[in-house]
Amino acid sequence: MDKRLKTLIKWLRKSTQRAQGILVPVSGGSDSALIFWLFNQACPEKTIGVFSGSKSQLRCRAWFESVGTMRYAPAPRGKEDKESRRWATFQTIAIAEKRWLVGSRNRSEEVMGNFSLPSRIATFLPLAGVWKSDVMELCSIAGVPKEITDSSRRADPDCGRPQEMSEIPLELIDVFLKAKCGAKRKTLKALTREQIGYLEHVYSVNQFRKHLPVVGPAIG
Repeated sequence: MDKRLKTLIKWLRKSTQRAQGILVPVSGGSDSALIFWLFNQACPEKTIGVFSGSKSQLRCRAWFESVGTMRYAPAPRGKEDKESRRWATFQTIAIAEKRWLVGSRNRSEEVMGNFSLPSRIATFLPLAGVWKSDVMELCSIAGVPKEITDSSRRADPDCGRPQEMSEIPLELIDVFLKAKCGAKRKTLKALTREQIGYLEHVYSVNQFRKHLPVVGPAIG
């Protein structure tokens, strides 16, 4: 098995020793697919995946059900604020069953800041240190269906990936983000001026999410 996968599985197994159960929100995308697979290697007896919608709506449902236990919750009705209501459903199940609620945020989203505010309700983030380009590679090694990984390269505004973003290869977006983290900026030569300008804009408008106050000051 790939050394990186072994590291993640070992960390999950150790980190979840005190957990009675684990709830993985499954979207049918690469991040949640990889996390669901990892947890089912580390602690399958504790893990359930939950998809918000009907069985027929889940991409590659047969693969998910072959990996571990899947459940299906009704999709939010109406057009407004579906993301918040999906996370409310996941949290309700997690609290009722005393399960840890997992988030699928990866390092690229962490650095860019383009994760949704409702998703911050999840406090267990196994992929927060893994770049999206590495997620894609690890998915391939783990046997995640290509249909799932291909979906991560298509536009999906509901998941924070507008058309402009989807037109830039994930690997090049990571080049930009790694430069933001201190990598040599000469690597940006792979990106056009227009692409850099667009990514700079997305980066700047989303940085507030990384600095939202969590704990107030000590008084007295």
